[in-house]
Amino acid sequence: MSRLLWDEVSALWNGEVFACGTRLCCKTAYAGLILNLSRDGGSAEEPPSRDALFWKRLKEELPELDLKARAVLQNAFPGENIAALPLTELALDQGESYGAFALGYDAGDTQAGRLYLFVAFDEAFRPDPEPICEVC
Repeated sequence: MSRLLWDEVSALWNGEVFACGTRLCCKTAYAGLILNLSRDGGSAEEPPSRDALFWKRLKEELPELDLKARAVLQNAFPGENIAALPLTELALDQGESYGAFALGYDAGDTQAGRLYLFVAFDEAFRPDPEPICEVC
């Protein structure tokens, strides 16, 4: 199956494509909030790293994937209210440090900066049991 252009991904997710630094992003509504779909580099003419079946499956299974990611985070941070964290990003990384993709949650401000928690998923949509912590 052919790979989708970012505009096609945006249409599938009812979103809006924009550039954010070296990343391409697509804003879309999810659970009453804005979810950013993003990938490293490239251009709007360049296809994202996945085909239409991947994107359709991801959209259909997002609520279940969200629950799986939150379970990973709750296991890693048992004293925290993980259910309250907003899902803010679905990231595809051409370098594959996020596996096939990762779900990112805004954990708020810390003394070091804004903390985001990511859970990577493999090609079979299984979550990695070790979350990724990033401070911006």
